[in-house]
Amino acid sequence: MKKHIYIFFFIQVIFLSSCNIFETRSPENPTENSSIFIQPVTPDIVIQNLKSSIEDYNIDNYIRCLSAYEVTNKTFKFIPAAVTGIDRAIFDNWTIESERQYLTNLGKPAYGRASLTLTNRQDIYVSSDSIIVNYNYSLFYPCTNQIYNASGNLQFYISVDKNGNWSIYRWEDFNTTQAITWTYIKAIFSTGF
Repeated sequence: MKKHIYIFFFIQVIFLSSCNIFETRSPENPTENSSIFIQPVTPDIVIQNLKSSIEDYNIDNYIRCLSAYEVTNKTFKFIPAAVTGIDRAIFDNWTIESERQYLTNLGKPAYGRASLTLTNRQDIYVSSDSIIVNYNYSLFYPCTNQIYNASGNLQFYISVDKNGNWSIYRWEDFNTTQAITWTYIKAIFSTGF
């Protein structure tokens, strides 16, 4: 009987050592960027979260920057720039889901990293529960077959919800030069083309 026990343990030792069960393995690559989302207790944090979500291509964090009617009682609205070459009717029923769809279709930057630069901030209106803020913007986005450099001027209408979190409920885009605008990118990538 002792002989059978020794043989059984010997076979288990050989089996376990051949499985490499005790070796460390390389960690797997994450499937999504892990952009940090900061609790948006001020309007400035909303802007910071939006910027980092674009640069890190984190669609969920991007959407969290926009007002959800269930929480804010405000329906998100995007007002496009007057851009030639696109059908402005695309934006007639634009929703948060439309924002998610365009960013999904745009896809993760093919190489490098996207960047969003916001300059010349002007606070147009400020109260205890809302703010309208204006920026000049420059958006660099390296897609697979084209690099997009968009620029213009935008206004974010940001308000606080009943939980003390701020979000964008209205976004207006304006042309300032002959360069393409964010509106153009949203229009191009609004469908699965």
